[in-house]
Amino acid sequence: MRADPIQRAIDEDLVRVLYAQDPIAFFSHWFSIAVLVAIYWPNIPSPPLFIACFGFYAAANCGGLALWICNRRYPELVSPRGWIYLHALRGVLLYSAPGIAVWFAFQSPQTDLPLLHTVMLVTLAAGVFMSNGFDLLNFSTAIPFLLFPSIVMHFGTHTFDRTILAIVLAFFFCAINVYALSYRKLFQQVVQARVDQQYLAESLAAQKRVAEEASLAKTRFFAAASHDLRQPLHAIGLLAASLNDAAATPAQHAKTAEHIVYNVEALNQLFNQVLDLARLESGVTQVIRLHFRLSELFERVGSQYRPQAAAKGLALRIAPTTMVVHDDPVLLERVLSNLLSNAVRYTEEGAIWLGVRRAGRPAGGHIEVRDSGIGIPVEEQERIFEEFYQVANPQRDARQGHGLGLPTVKRLVEMLGGKLQLRSAPGRGSVFRFPVQAGDAGGIVASLNEAVAGGPSAQGRRVLCIDDDPSILEGLVSLLGRWGCSVLGARDEADALAALEGGFVPDAVLCDYQLANHRTGAQALTAVRNALARAGHDNVVTLLITGDMASAELAALALQGIPVLHKPVTPARLRRTLEMLWQQAELDKGRAAAAPELRADPTGKEVGGRPASGAMPAAASVPQSEAGMAGMAGMAGMGSQSQSQPRSTRYESTPSQSEPQK
Repeated sequence: MRADPIQRAIDEDLVRVLYAQDPIAFFSHWFSIAVLVAIYWPNIPSPPLFIACFGFYAAANCGGLALWICNRRYPELVSPRGWIYLHALRGVLLYSAPGIAVWFAFQSPQTDLPLLHTVMLVTLAAGVFMSNGFDLLNFSTAIPFLLFPSIVMHFGTHTFDRTILAIVLAFFFCAINVYALSYRKLFQQVVQARVDQQYLAESLAAQKRVAEEASLAKTRFFAAASHDLRQPLHAIGLLAASLNDAAATPAQHAKTAEHIVYNVEALNQLFNQVLDLARLESGVTQVIRLHFRLSELFERVGSQYRPQAAAKGLALRIAPTTMVVHDDPVLLERVLSNLLSNAVRYTEEGAIWLGVRRAGRPAGGHIEVRDSGIGIPVEEQERIFEEFYQVANPQRDARQGHGLGLPTVKRLVEMLGGKLQLRSAPGRGSVFRFPVQAGDAGGIVASLNEAVAGGPSAQGRRVLCIDDDPSILEGLVSLLGRWGCSVLGARDEADALAALEGGFVPDAVLCDYQLANHRTGAQALTAVRNALARAGHDNVVTLLITGDMASAELAALALQGIPVLHKPVTPARLRRTLEMLWQQAELDKGRAAAAPELRADPTGKEVGGRPASGAMPAAASVPQSEAGMAGMAGMAGMGSQSQSQPRSTRYESTPSQSEPQK
């Protein structure tokens, strides 16, 4: 990939070095002309030919100087390789004249003239080696024209001393070519080292700029985040202090508590949005694609935002579609929720439109969200995808969001393999669109709108909670106890194993990720699951709760089939997750019990009341069914997945609480 830049750099250096020697060569050749003319002047053989030859020599020398001046004044006139070719042509014309002129020496009656002329040619050849030896083209077009005529003429005399001189000249010609070859290799290595150093310097400078920009962006991000995080914390502190006022009435206490809850919810929402971006940046979010009907997803998000739109007098129109898409319904709902929430927030009158346009694409289409809102100026359409940036909220009113919705949407669309497009103008609304791939109706295993409320209840379930934080452990035990669960708390892995040895068989094991004594929740869950397996209890639900965004163990947890919830976890989300996992565990147990019946005799007849021909399709559909259950679990906001298909790196924010931004 870097051969062309290196070769171009070599060519540029060659041009500089070749043409840098030309002024000196110009005077050297005039000196050579003067010496040769002086040698031949007393008895010039064939005067017309002599005048023509040395006139051509002088003209070629002047032409070389003109080429040098042109290169200095107009370096961009031709490419570096073109300047090298022109310099080689100049060498052919310039060095052929003194080389061919040796013929006059052999025509002269003076016997010492061939030797003197040959010495002059060797001197010129040495100059060619010094100035042109590092370029094969210029060297090979100059040296042969200088030396070959002399070698041939000396061999042609058939005398001993001239034959020896011809052999010496031939040896000199070979030696000078060998040294020039080494010269060229050294020159190329020097230039390549310089180019590598320059390339490294440019790469380091680019990486430094990227690092500085990332550091600046991180500084701006944390400055804005700290402001938005401090606001509700400050309000909560003041409101909590007012609860100690003995003079306050119960109604005032109730109103204060209501404000505290509101600020806690706002703080939790902001935390979730920041953590969502952190998961996307860390690369732990996993895309799980399913075949599903797009109309069902439209209906889900539409039902969330119709009341909000109606409260503002807006019409939320959803275009009917029969399209089946192959995509991640969890992440796609998050994208649509953010865009619709954004549209409702910044539209005061008119309508909002959600639909899909085929646009002549047989393999898919584009989902569009249109609004008749305030619109976005062209100069701000790039900045709205920056964290905490809002067009119409310079006062940073938290009730208008925090400016994290569109950055999240952009990253999610890119993760799904598309590109988010925006078309907007002030006062004319906005259109957001992104591509989706067409799916296969035969691959649909379940409806996105199937309720999970009929799943197993938490009432009477036995739950083992492992956490080294006493307050969190007490909160979990109290919460699960109110749901009707029988709960046992353990501070570490040893306490959990002791509880199992004491006869406590849990239906679910909840474990924190960071435990005391440098142990992790993954290690504790592995030990607990092994102990339960040895006791014959393989169908126990396990759930890891962590605040870690990009641990190296997350991928290993996915392989182990351990679902993960990222803190902060709301009670509703925790309960939904447990009920989904219990439901999936019972489905797995039922399939395992029915597996022995799915067999056929060699004739293909029914065995055990089941058609043998249906055994294979039923078995083949199991992974897709589990994927469908996992997808619906994520749609419900659980952020986790069944043990049969790990969802430890899923995107776990609740879609219904999307963050708008403009």
